[in-house]
Amino acid sequence: SLDFYDNTMGGYGVSIVGSIGTGKSVWLNEIAWSYLGTGAKVWQLDLGRSFERLTEKTGGQFLDIRAGAGVCVNPFSHVVSITDDMDMLQAVTAKMASPFADLEAFQYQAIGTVIKRLWDVKGNTMEVTDIRDWFARGRINDDDPVDTRLRDLATMLSPYARDGAYGEFFAGASNIDFEGDHLVIELESLKRSAALHRVVMMALLFRITSQMFFTRNRQKVFIIDELKQQLGGEGDATLTRIIEETALRARKYGGALITATQMVEHYYATDALHAAFAQSDYIVVLGQRRESIEKLAQEGKLHLDEGRKRLLASLRKEDGAYSEAYIYSPMGEGVVRLILDPHTLLTFTNRFEDNAPLDELKAQGHSQDEAIEILLQRRGGRAS
Repeated sequence: SLDFYDNTMGGYGVSIVGSIGTGKSVWLNEIAWSYLGTGAKVWQLDLGRSFERLTEKTGGQFLDIRAGAGVCVNPFSHVVSITDDMDMLQAVTAKMASPFADLEAFQYQAIGTVIKRLWDVKGNTMEVTDIRDWFARGRINDDDPVDTRLRDLATMLSPYARDGAYGEFFAGASNIDFEGDHLVIELESLKRSAALHRVVMMALLFRITSQMFFTRNRQKVFIIDELKQQLGGEGDATLTRIIEETALRARKYGGALITATQMVEHYYATDALHAAFAQSDYIVVLGQRRESIEKLAQEGKLHLDEGRKRLLASLRKEDGAYSEAYIYSPMGEGVVRLILDPHTLLTFTNRFEDNAPLDELKAQGHSQDEAIEILLQRRGGRAS
């Protein structure tokens, strides 16, 4: 009976905190499944393939962005208005050139100028390669003197050009369907390259939030799991602005930003992470260690009197039966319990002891539903 859209006193943003083994992935699957059932659009960014089985159930699009997968995230493919999207395109291109530091003002403005010139000629067919090649000349206009700062940009953008290490992700037209009702993007493989992961994350955030603000005629839910791993690291003003704008504007367009991480402290690691937490009207806390609860109370990151501390310490998860959470909201607060039937639970779970036999059964030719039913029969009807 919990509906985040019931809040008449604010927005629909949610921050979910759950340490390993408390059922966080199952909660996120249930939230996505429930809102899809009401006709909402749902986008999910994940690390760890927690939503793969859900996507198969919904008939949505599951994209594992990794080398050799054939997934292209060219940010120019989906542009409708260059004026509306210039901030995004300029910021993403600048992040490619310098993933962990701001560019000097001249270089940043030069990127914007070249993007507009190329767009007027090539439109949606333009690529990072085109920008790199323009800067390789060392000038913006044909009669300008050569400027080494522009040639530096060409070198810095080379990894993302067609012949670069990350070229496969940006060459050609984007093949991600942002228009569908359910899109899950798996980014685990990109964590090996912090620079690439940050660029791809920024491009996806811009595009999904833009989709959220296109219409006002339906609910739209944007879920980011493992938020600290996705947006963590050094502070990033652009990422902070994206998250803040999404959280502040989403309500007017029927949008809800739902983020999840393992500890409340994670939301205080950077400005971008804290922006998500600060703009959440709902705080959902799953099981936490007693030491973490005491630390939260001492540091004041959650308002915890003795009664709330005891309630948080009492939260339990019974494998195969239920998972408890404490919810803070403008509409009230208290302990709730998530109870799922065994088939649904095995659809949502991401435990190794469930994944291995289900994957084996699917490799034998069984459908996902058939594999789940066979596993349930082996276990006497129990999910675990």
